[in-house]
Amino acid sequence: MARGVATLDYDRDGDLDLVISTNGGPAKLFRNDLEAGPGWVRLRLDGAAPNLGAIGATVRVFVGEATQRFVVSTASSYLSQSEANPVLAGLGGAPRADSVVVTWPAGGRTVAGPVEAGAELVVSHPANGEREP
Repeated sequence: MARGVATLDYDRDGDLDLVISTNGGPAKLFRNDLEAGPGWVRLRLDGAAPNLGAIGATVRVFVGEATQRFVVSTASSYLSQSEANPVLAGLGGAPRADSVVVTWPAGGRTVAGPVEAGAELVVSHPANGEREP
């Protein structure tokens, strides 16, 4: 009997894997081993103290005419917690994300890009209260 499920990119190949907790037994890892290629970008947010995990940040990823929106959150599943940061965004076969916009919970935003498929981008909170337009 299982009580919780969490998602994460365990093997860092761009697809989500599952971890399931069981009652009275060990957790089980289910790896997603499809050969999908590098149609994704990984975005790791470095927040400002005291919110180093950037909880509450909104991430928008722009690819052509499409926009994806993610919110960094601690909410996940009953008796489990999925990987919240980094954000993993699929590109739908595009070679890159045109741009990434991070709106920080304390205000302000950071714009970055383009980001090549298969890459990891670290986006840091603007220092000393600096904000991008």
